[in-house]
Amino acid sequence: MDKKNDPRFLALTILIENNDSKFPLDRTLERYSTELESLAHRDRALANAIIYGTLRWREHLDWLIAPFSKRGIDEIEPGILYTLRMGLFQTVFMEKIPVSAAVNTAVNMAKKIANTGAGGFVNAVLRKATTRHMEVAMPDPEKDQALFVSKSRSIPLWLARRWTTRFGLETCLTLLDSINSIPPITIRANTLKTDRATLAAALKEQVETILPTVHAPDGLSVTRPKTPLHLTDSFKEGLFQVQDEATQIITTLVDPKPGERILDACAGLGGKTGHMGQIMDNLGEIQAWDLDERKLTVLEREMKRLGIFNVTVKTMDALKINPKERGKPFDRILVDAPCTGLGVLRRNPDARWSRTQKDISRLAAIQKKILNNIADLVKPGGIIVYAVCSCEPEENEQVIDHFLKTRKDFFPVSNTHPLADQDGIFRTYPHTLGMDGFFSATMKRSINE
Repeated sequence: MDKKNDPRFLALTILIENNDSKFPLDRTLERYSTELESLAHRDRALANAIIYGTLRWREHLDWLIAPFSKRGIDEIEPGILYTLRMGLFQTVFMEKIPVSAAVNTAVNMAKKIANTGAGGFVNAVLRKATTRHMEVAMPDPEKDQALFVSKSRSIPLWLARRWTTRFGLETCLTLLDSINSIPPITIRANTLKTDRATLAAALKEQVETILPTVHAPDGLSVTRPKTPLHLTDSFKEGLFQVQDEATQIITTLVDPKPGERILDACAGLGGKTGHMGQIMDNLGEIQAWDLDERKLTVLEREMKRLGIFNVTVKTMDALKINPKERGKPFDRILVDAPCTGLGVLRRNPDARWSRTQKDISRLAAIQKKILNNIADLVKPGGIIVYAVCSCEPEENEQVIDHFLKTRKDFFPVSNTHPLADQDGIFRTYPHTLGMDGFFSATMKRSINE
């Protein structure tokens, strides 16, 4: 069994490394991109389905495994536990996977990564779990709503308690059913080189479905690409970027104008940076700052691919602005602050297991500091847009309320997008609009300060 050509073993290798490294899943997938791309289309799809599905349904799978294991879940070595999860996931959630194939492959993998004894253990547990998992009852929602949500919809108990209290049981279940569904891939046409209709025609034969986004004017949602999108000619020619519809809308809320001086204060990999560059038609200046040099390297490569030439990158900690940068102010600033990422769990299923309750308050404190720090760089009469991929109040309204109470030189402003309210607040949830969960607020600096 060779991880280079066996999709299941490659999936297990990625899951184990992701668990051990503590890095986000996308970083681990990046490390194994060559191996994944070398697989046949069907095998690559299988590997990705197992990786994302096993992480997405981890808590639920553990609940189903526990009654058939003599060892507690916490007592099982991580590699063997992921082998069990993968085997059961294929049986419970994937069509056309015979039980015998899922079990036998899991046993062989267990022997490969551990020993013969591990293979016997995996065989014993999966033989029972794959055929009798329907007998395992979920917790009674009448007795403990949060426990029922945690085990049936596969999220940590602390988050289940938080969301059932906040949303109520039915809305919480609807939200999680959306989060646990497989989202479409959303891309944005690069209008410097093409338009949405032309791009859709170019990609039509390479994907199963392709539809225009409802609220973002340049977006397309695609499903089941026959080839990874970044290997298509359209991508190589810089005709699009991958970007969720909600984040496309946030860029339009910044509303950058050709000729203006713009700051993307926490630029990351450059999705919003590229969008602003095309809106500005390469006229004016965009400063893209981030603390992570690796991300900025990717960003520079992206701008070159897209044909965007008005972006300058700088390695910068938004908590510690270099005094030299406090000279010429910016017309508009986007602060896409570091956050829990609890609004994008459908695309990043691993994040639900790496976040804790304490992360919300810890990151909210950082968000307040960054926003206040960056605000000094916007000119009088200028605009600042605060955004996070989280729907938690501590990272949303409470950050803005704190900022406006602290900074009397700023006030909220409305904008023209129909999904934003009169106070400049924009908010999305996966279960209501089919987008990732995002929050943003638009504020203006007083001319009199």
